[in-house]
Amino acid sequence: MIPSTPISSAQTDFRTIVSENIEDAVSGELMNRAVTLIPCGHTFNEDTAIQCLARNKLCPLDRQLIERYIPNYTIRHLADTAESHPLEEHKHEPSPEAVEHFLQGKESAEKGDHTLAIEALLQALQLSPTYEKAQAYLEFCLKRSSGFPSSILSSSSLKPLSLPSEQDKEKLSFSTESSKERYNELLFNLLEEPQIQANPALKEMLENQLEELVSQEGEELTEKEKVSYRWTKNLLGENKKVRQFALEKLQQIYQQPSSLPIAPPQLSTISIQALSSDPTASLYNEIINFHFPYESGNLIEHARIVDQIYKIEPVLSVEAKVKHIFKHLLTLAKSLSPLEFEEENKKQQDFSFASYTSYLINNNRLLLWQKLEGGKNYLNQEEVKVLPLKKKGELLKGWIKKQPLLFFPTSLTLTALGLTFLPPEIGQMPRLKYLNLSQNQLTFVPAEIGQLSQLRGLNISNNYLTALPAQIGKLSLLTGMDLQQNQLTALPAEIGQLPQLRGLYLNDNQLASIPKEIGHLSQLRTLSLKQNRLTALPSEIGNLFRLETLDLQQNQLTALPAKMRQLRELSALDLSQNQLTTIPKEIRQLPQLEKLEASGNPL
Repeated sequence: MIPSTPISSAQTDFRTIVSENIEDAVSGELMNRAVTLIPCGHTFNEDTAIQCLARNKLCPLDRQLIERYIPNYTIRHLADTAESHPLEEHKHEPSPEAVEHFLQGKESAEKGDHTLAIEALLQALQLSPTYEKAQAYLEFCLKRSSGFPSSILSSSSLKPLSLPSEQDKEKLSFSTESSKERYNELLFNLLEEPQIQANPALKEMLENQLEELVSQEGEELTEKEKVSYRWTKNLLGENKKVRQFALEKLQQIYQQPSSLPIAPPQLSTISIQALSSDPTASLYNEIINFHFPYESGNLIEHARIVDQIYKIEPVLSVEAKVKHIFKHLLTLAKSLSPLEFEEENKKQQDFSFASYTSYLINNNRLLLWQKLEGGKNYLNQEEVKVLPLKKKGELLKGWIKKQPLLFFPTSLTLTALGLTFLPPEIGQMPRLKYLNLSQNQLTFVPAEIGQLSQLRGLNISNNYLTALPAQIGKLSLLTGMDLQQNQLTALPAEIGQLPQLRGLYLNDNQLASIPKEIGHLSQLRTLSLKQNRLTALPSEIGNLFRLETLDLQQNQLTALPAKMRQLRELSALDLSQNQLTTIPKEIRQLPQLEKLEASGNPL
């Protein structure tokens, strides 16, 4: 049963009441520098948020991608107030056995053996849950132990559990000589707990342990079962850190993607590479890499994007994901080439990277072709309709070459067309001045985009771009470029080679910096960098002498370049929701400045 833990009236004070809201779920510290993560909405100390961004960009509670964070002044105020209202807890002297384990852990920690130290300190805390020295050393060792992930559970996710009798409490010892009967009984007792029943993933993990235990012959526990038994008992601890750490250890032992308690599972780079000998896993890897030709190494993030494009449930296995992807491609192919699809599908029993790229490229060629003048009529000719999808797609290049110059459009709108790949034939349209590719599922644009020498306006907003090709710098007549709501992490230096650019929109991306070459955009009037991850700006931004509007809200800027005082045409400047402690007088008094927003900064 789960024991009730009423707080006496003498202990009920401000800090007790609000403690769940003001303590960092990872570090356990008061959140005097509270920030709220976007979009998940969880609040942590700024140090925790920065560590998450540097490590994997995922929220430690629900593993959702962190797009940015903003200060939470309400929680900061509560935390500051709580510091002046310390908890008055009843002190209990640790037992001699707990002190002995603590000294062993302390000695191991000082030697740098954090794994051994953690085990000794956990034993101390099991014997004396309020042993403050042991708690402090445990937190130190957990932070220093690089082999273990930071906590992924909130403090309220798993409350203390207890077995119903005093005799059962003896099971909290760390003896590895426990029999299968005692381990079985422990698992059955845990599985009856309402809190376990309410947590499907944790319930599944314990059921898996029980299933393995029952299937093993003999009375002795295997080494894996001994380790599992030890960490399973720690789920009964009163200390939050102990419970969280025990759960993480069990997850490491039973590494099943569907067993993660909060977030949908995602394949790590290591796990994908480990499966590389499996043809299906290798194919999934190749598919991911195909969609991100300008980047490498961020396999987890790229896999997440591919899953989003194909609307794949993250809980699916790699094999199921590959089948889902091919089903999506074949369904689209059937709609584009119905006469041959059924026969082609019978022939194609095996999945391969060659067939993936063939379906992907030619599906998207036909989607593009249908939007060109005369394209549908050509594709509806009887002699063309009977051709396989691949043959049809390969005709596009030749068909375009045969068209007279005046045939080509000056404006082409491909909005919300379902494009997952932009065919290189896009570069064969010499008269194109305005190209709208918004609201598709593009992860990159081909280098051939640089062949559109007459292009004035380019809109690729609401896609999944993570990078731009260097050839973007060849669009020398471009006056406006909209790249809002993508996944851009960097910009090529060649972006500075757009001398006519007047508007550059980069809202809602993942930019941590912008290249100094941006200072070469001498005609730029509007620069929007809202909702990125910028911590600093290059001093060259001060060379944008014609800049009129600069939107920097919801970033992580701590200072502004001194050269910004040179932006004498600037009329609107938004600095809200950053980390600025001061705004230089020279910037506040720019001669044309009419609108200055700076709310949400610790000024």
